[in-house]
Amino acid sequence: MILKFKISRTVNVSKYVALWNTWDHEHLPYVHKQFGNSKILYEDKNVVFIETKMKIPFTPFFISSLHTLTNTKDNNVLVIDTMPFGIIAKLYMEYIQLSPKKTRLVNHYELSLPGFFLPFKKIIISSIRRWNNVNWNEDLPLKLRRQLALDFGFKDFFGNDPKNKNKPDILNLPLPRLRGSILNERN
Repeated sequence: MILKFKISRTVNVSKYVALWNTWDHEHLPYVHKQFGNSKILYEDKNVVFIETKMKIPFTPFFISSLHTLTNTKDNNVLVIDTMPFGIIAKLYMEYIQLSPKKTRLVNHYELSLPGFFLPFKKIIISSIRRWNNVNWNEDLPLKLRRQLALDFGFKDFFGNDPKNKNKPDILNLPLPRLRGSILNERN
């Protein structure tokens, strides 16, 4: 059974900031209560594979997942997650820049579910919508602060750079991380 639906929201930040938030993997265990331990297995300029523990929405239980993000055309993001019971969750994140500091994010969900989940279709969609809302509310302060920092000329790992003020940023992946990051590959 294929389950498709979408969630659309608008935020007062640039497309760059919205994308930065998606690719900033270090914030997952600190900001999002529903994520546990995460480790990056592989990362390059277009894709990242993350082994992660995710909380089953609105329960005390965690599951393991392979969380994959791929940078697609026009800097949109394709997310594919593996889950128990053979569930494959596909999420296409479309970033539509409405103005220099206003972006619409449209999440196109497509879940491949075994047939025995059919009676739970409405519950599954409702749970994902609620979980998406929790994620959105947890991420919103980060996005707004990031936009404000860029407006003041902040540049990562360099501090305040007045020459950087109001320059359009190009997202270069992977995002830089500190050497001791908790997400770095296992040795």
